Parts: sequence; C-alpha cells; structure tokens
Amino acid sequence: MLENFRVYDADSHLLLTPAMWADLPAEFQRRRPRPLRVEDSDGMGKWTSGWLIDGRMQPHPFGPATQGANRPTEVMESFGASADAGILDLTDPEGRVRALDEGGIDVQILFPTTLYANATPDAAFEAALMRSYNRFVGNRTRKVAGRIKWAGLVPLRDPRQGCEAIAEMCDLGASTAVVYGTAGDYMLDHPNFEPVWDELARSGLPLCVHMGMSFPPFERLCMSRLDAHAIGMSLPAILAFVAVVGHGMMDRYPDLKVAFLEYGAEWLFYMAGRMDHYMPTYRADATISKLPKQEIRDYLKSGRFFVAPEAEDSMLPAELELVGEGSVLFGSDFPHGEARENAAQELLERTDMTNDQKRKMLYDNAVALFGPP
Repeated sequence: MLENFRVYDADSHLLLTPAMWADLPAEFQRRRPRPLRVEDSDGMGKWTSGWLIDGRMQPHPFGPATQGANRPTEVMESFGASADAGILDLTDPEGRVRALDEGGIDVQILFPTTLYANATPDAAFEAALMRSYNRFVGNRTRKVAGRIKWAGLVPLRDPRQGCEAIAEMCDLGASTAVVYGTAGDYMLDHPNFEPVWDELARSGLPLCVHMGMSFPPFERLCMSRLDAHAIGMSLPAILAFVAVVGHGMMDRYPDLKVAFLEYGAEWLFYMAGRMDHYMPTYRADATISKLPKQEIRDYLKSGRFFVAPEAEDSMLPAELELVGEGSVLFGSDFPHGEARENAAQELLERTDMTNDQKRKMLYDNAVALFGPP
C-alpha cells in the first residue's frame, strides 16, 4: 500500500531461468535453451551472454531481430548473478513477496519474458517451452498465491496443445492467459485458432495481449534496440487490435475480457480513429465478411477492454476518456530495463487525475479484470 492506496501491479515479469526447462518433455530436452557466454565481447556492452535457442542467441545486440531481454548474467550465479536473483526468476518466491512489501505493492501479476514471442519457428517446440513455463510458475506461486498471480502462455500455433495448455493452467491456478500480437505469421483470429479461443471462453479466463516481437517480417527490420521497441515489439499491437476488435472476436465471445499490456495507450487514438473513419464504407461492402457489430469506440468503453498506459503518459486524461475510468491498469514492468521502481508513486503525484481515478487505476480495475487476490 502507498499513501493509503492499494496497488495491484498488472504487468510485472519473470526472467528466464534454467529451472524452467526441467519439465520439458524428453524429446525436447536436448533443444532446451542453453546459457551462452561470448568470449570475444569487444563492443558488445552488457550483451555478452544470452540463451541458445534453436541455433541463435537471444537476446543479441546486433543484426536482424535485435532486442533486449534478460540474460544469464541476471539469473545464474556461475555467470555472475547477484545473490537475490531468485527474486527475478521466482526461484525465491518468498523473496519476491518481500520485494513487493518494500515497494508498497499488494498484489502482482507475473508475465513471462518477451523472448517467448519469437523463441522458435517450430510450433511443437514452442508449445513444449510454453507449457513447461506454465508448470514452473504455477508450482512456484502456490505458497504465495495471495500476493503473486500469473499469466499462462497459450501455444496458439499448436491448437491441440493450446487447448490442453488452457485446461492445465486453470488447474495450476493461472489468473489470465497471455499471447503476443500475432502467432508467428498468423493473425490472432485465424480460423486454425478457433478451438483454442472456444476453450479459453469456456475457461472464463481473461486474455492479455502482451508486447513482444512476434511477427517475423518485423524481426527482419530491427537492427537496433530502438527498432525493436518502435517496430518489432510495438507494432504487433495494431495487428492484434484488428484481429480482436476489428474482426469481431469480442462479438463471438461476449464475456471475454481483453487487456493490451506494455504497448502504452497512445496508439489507440490512431487505431480507433482510422477504423471508425472507414467503417461506414466497409459495412456497405458485401465482400468484407469479418466486421465488428458495433463501432470501434463502443468496444473500448464496453468494460471488457483494458489497457495499461505509462505512469508519465501526458495523454492519460484523454485515454481515461477514450476507454473509461474502469479500464486503465497500472503495470510496473519490473524487472525490465525501462521499469521505474517509483512508477506507482509517480502516478500518485499527478495533479491531472482525481483520487478516485488513481484508486481505480492502481487497484480496482485489475480486480475487475483478474479477480480479487
């Protein structure tokens, strides 16, 4: 609690750690992510270690698909990680709770590293990695479930395993399902994925679409970390928004709640404006079969669409008006590089929001999406 405000952190992270691969099926054990150290590290800055996954090191600082993410140096003692690394990778769940207490956070939702968005082109291996992650975090959070919640990865590109993963994550106690902006080259509403979405709807879990470099053509454009954040990791939000809202997924699943996380919220003005501008023309065109039943802005204010603006976002008051005060979330992004440990305090110090708006953003809206602690 901060200044008598409860805090429900709707977007924090769990770093990759070798313990996540202990539960991989036998046929994938040899392909498990392997920690790497770069011997010739001249000019590489801090990016001198990574994970070998299907023939490439991730993250890496140069060339196509450059992006930042966690490295073995952050979680492995043999690579020089600090003694409190277990707070970052959840090998020390109680330590993570102590960190929450120190930061004034009452409840926290854990999301996986964004490396899962593009770990491998092999759908079966991807499903194995994701389900092994789910079992790891589900088991690690059992004793601290009142404080730490988690999002389960959905392997969409293997629909059978996608359905099984949803059932499994429910048994393990997940609070939400998470996907990235695309499933490889496919939009989220591709017909192949309908059985998975049907299963998710039956489960009652909300859906979180998280930032990540999921669309391979964007990978090839990203030659720096700036490109990664501006293009590869951010633009999939637009693809997901078209699929979920523009192609009628929120109509097909009328009880589904959807949140877009770590993309900010400014982009919604562009997408809502563009799509609503052209919608009358689309509705008059009989050749377009997949259209939403309502106007785009109606979905944004439906109470089923959630978004997580940045605490310092100058457009936040307008975003509150666009989506409604009950649909904005607070996320710390801990422990990623752009996280600000004082983000909740920064939000409380804003003078362009009422205390009621702050209370909703910091706690109440996350309860409405994920359920009570």
